[in-house]
Amino acid sequence: MTRPSDPMTGPSPQARPLADPRYGSATITPHLLRYLTLVAAERGHDLGPALRRAGLSEAALSAVGQRISYRQGSSVIREALRDLDDPALGLAVGRRQRVTAWGLVGFGLLASPTLHDALDLGVRYHGVTGSMLDYRTATVPGGAAILATARYTDSELRAFLLEEAFASVVALVRDSLHEKFAPHTVAVRHPRPPYGDAYEDYFRCRVVFDAPDDRIVFGTDWLRTPLPGADAYTLAQVLALLDAARAQGRERHDLVQGLEVSVARSLPHVPPLAQQALALGMSERTLRRRLAEHGTSYESLVDSVRLVRAEELITASDLPLHNIAGLLGFSDARTLRRAVARWFGTSPSALRGAAPGPGPS
Repeated sequence: MTRPSDPMTGPSPQARPLADPRYGSATITPHLLRYLTLVAAERGHDLGPALRRAGLSEAALSAVGQRISYRQGSSVIREALRDLDDPALGLAVGRRQRVTAWGLVGFGLLASPTLHDALDLGVRYHGVTGSMLDYRTATVPGGAAILATARYTDSELRAFLLEEAFASVVALVRDSLHEKFAPHTVAVRHPRPPYGDAYEDYFRCRVVFDAPDDRIVFGTDWLRTPLPGADAYTLAQVLALLDAARAQGRERHDLVQGLEVSVARSLPHVPPLAQQALALGMSERTLRRRLAEHGTSYESLVDSVRLVRAEELITASDLPLHNIAGLLGFSDARTLRRAVARWFGTSPSALRGAAPGPGPS
């Protein structure tokens, strides 16, 4: 198994801090939230209010082409962890999934010649599945490993995201190949949790805690196993669709994040759309159309940048609200309060009081 050369699927750069404006970019498919919502419903809990507070809805999670931001996804996950009171929720969400849950990638896995080929395909196109982590593959003694890397510095959700990711990979392999499948080893960097036995029970293999990295290792015998649904023609069709989806995703990623970085650097002044279009070598009308094709608008991008910067300034500083409003380009503290209520469903003082660090000003 070789490391993908595609920068979209290669090793993740150093995890970015949550204050990064790209934290608010709507570039992630809502796959994980769909299954989180399903598991919650099966337990009698409605995540609808949490979704609405994040600016989402259950209908939006199933809409073709829908994208969410890391901030939106992490907000809903935090509420679910708190309300469901299940620290092993990540394992439950991962094991609930089936191979068709991953859409085109799932069909590509089914049509691959061997498990080795299927895992390579999954890593290569993991961005299409809506993953909130990044992955790469590596050859290891006795087999191959998928290594996971956090996309942002977010220790509160790290265990959940890893458990969901590794559990879903195993669930898909069991669904498409054999129910008795077990990885060779699962290793995670965090300490053994109180529910550590659930790892061994589900993965049915050696589990290493306090490891130097996060990885799931597959033995050579399983990697060589032919998949019963292998079909070269179907695989070629799926790969063509996945390449097109990834190209579109990369175009959206570059355009949206480029504009967000430009806005973040310019605050408190917001560059007019015409100025942004000129810098990109296109007309204002074309830029507005391109953003609409990607399911967003310039106004929404500006709003997401302000949201992330506001969250940082309110929770990690003791600046008075009128100063924060000025830094964000708002006219006064009252306008900031209205924006915070819309973004977070609470007041700036409550948001600050709930966060560690400096107290209210």
